[in-house]
Amino acid sequence: MFITLGILICASLIAYFVLPPLMKKRETKTIIAFSILLVIGTALNIALTLNVPLPSPADWIAFIFKPIRESIIRLFQ
Repeated sequence: MFITLGILICASLIAYFVLPPLMKKRETKTIIAFSILLVIGTALNIALTLNVPLPSPADWIAFIFKPIRESIIRLFQ
């Protein structure tokens, strides 16, 4: 519980120091990208601290490229 709270405080501090200069320069695309990445990173860190099983990125890559690999193998046989 306290670790989760610490993660949220760190994410809030990061946003507090990074967002105002971006807002002053009216960098809307950068603000959106930064916010999305900060939320994803915060959510993943909280999930890791709560011992939620997360899939490996290698599993996603294998899922995407397995049909392509099989098609190429069939093509050259």
